[in-house]
Amino acid sequence: MHSVVIVALPGVFPYELGVPARFFRAAERDGEPLYSVTTCTLDGLPVETNADFTVTPAADRSALETADTIIVPPWTDAETSGDPIGLAAYADRRIVSFCTGAFTIAASGLLDGKEATTHWCAGDEFARRFPRVRLRADELFVDTGGVLTAAGASAAVDATMHLIAKDHGAAVAATVSRVTLAAPHRGGGQRQFVARPAVAPTGGGSASDIQAWLLSRIDEPLSLGDVAGHFGMSVRTLTRRFRAETGRTVGDWFADARVDRARELLETTDLLIDDVASRSGFATAAALRKHFRDRLGLAPQQYRSRFARAA
Repeated sequence: MHSVVIVALPGVFPYELGVPARFFRAAERDGEPLYSVTTCTLDGLPVETNADFTVTPAADRSALETADTIIVPPWTDAETSGDPIGLAAYADRRIVSFCTGAFTIAASGLLDGKEATTHWCAGDEFARRFPRVRLRADELFVDTGGVLTAAGASAAVDATMHLIAKDHGAAVAATVSRVTLAAPHRGGGQRQFVARPAVAPTGGGSASDIQAWLLSRIDEPLSLGDVAGHFGMSVRTLTRRFRAETGRTVGDWFADARVDRARELLETTDLLIDDVASRSGFATAAALRKHFRDRLGLAPQQYRSRFARAA
């Protein structure tokens, strides 16, 4: 079982502290849990949160010795107090931060020469203090393989769902999403903060309306003109409105959704690759393979070999 250990430092933010336990503990296969989750403090004693209560941990820092994944939520002095955990000693583990917890990882040196993100409000200070880290200030989370950094609050959910899908496949992640009533997670490349249109759109045609309609027709060969026509707007208006609300193009978002659909089919069916491509909206198996390699670094058959489950 994969061991996840969350480190609660003084003034820890309760929301991000609780996300890993809620979502990783919901990940099961055949009724068996896939993760163990432990919350520790460095000395095993209770710590105050940045709210009006304290938390009592289950363990002290010795829990880190057997951790596969170590998570650092934001804490009050994260931006100024270096790395009290000593994360460099755990460089062979998967290290994850939420929000300004990225400052703690960066102080350890584990992010030198790598890409990372943090809450957009702290981006300028992060860039000033850690010039050797390539900050991607707008993104929800950045996964470099051994280290994952996520932006604040809800991005912690997105990052956790990403890790579950990475470890155990899209079908397990989808089940967690249903159990927790979480919205389907957003990819890390989406922007943290998207300026809203100056004038709210009237009637239908919001980004969420467009996404829902596209998902219901994921296997159809739709053009931008088809989508715009359905919602009674021009292609230019459709493109501008969707980007203003999501920070992405319609085509890029829909390609990601189609890859997610293909992942589920590869995991849960024995359909031929041509049929998977057709049912997930790709014109050819070659197109499916290209999108898979671009987004996941794997061919569809390699993905199936890793994540396919017996019916």
